[in-house]
Amino acid sequence: MGRLFTIGYSGQDMRSFIGLLSANRVDVVCDVRSTPYSNYKPDFSRGPFRRHLNIAGMKYVFLGDELGARPKDRSCYVAGQATYDRIAKSDFFAKGLARLRSGVEQLNLALVCSESDPIECHRAVLICRNLNDLRSRIVHIHSDGSLECQGSLDERLVSKHETAPPPLLRNPNLWDSAVSAAYIKQADAIAYRERFPVVDSENIS
Repeated sequence: MGRLFTIGYSGQDMRSFIGLLSANRVDVVCDVRSTPYSNYKPDFSRGPFRRHLNIAGMKYVFLGDELGARPKDRSCYVAGQATYDRIAKSDFFAKGLARLRSGVEQLNLALVCSESDPIECHRAVLICRNLNDLRSRIVHIHSDGSLECQGSLDERLVSKHETAPPPLLRNPNLWDSAVSAAYIKQADAIAYRERFPVVDSENIS
């Protein structure tokens, strides 16, 4: 069984970024950006990015259509904002998760997006949140090379949103509720919002 890493390239150059992937023996990079291009860091645009990874001995797979934060499906939006709960229930998202589950059976995968901190990115708050069966194999790589498990990320989110119950009342059920509440708050805070929301004709009276 392999591991499922996540990493963001913000604040890094290609050499240091590939160094982090190599240090963790990543076999396949799964690009989960809906739009895999970067004017600020052109090396991380889809074509150049794939070439750099291939030279380093890693494969590149684009999964932005299945696992991106800006889906094309209009049913995933409410008032111009992407809704993680709706995305998570979609067929295309389920297909993307199935591809991750299949790949991690034998290889080390890395979900790649731009944000350096995973709690600020859908790769952790949406994708990893819906991979509870792989929870023990999820590892978030930070820009300084430190590693964070999904459980530690949960704790950071709960602390950030102050959803934890009092220490004397903490039991598994209350903790699970606190974690769920923190994810809901964080999803609402970071989910993609359209600059000019599209109004669906069926909602016009």
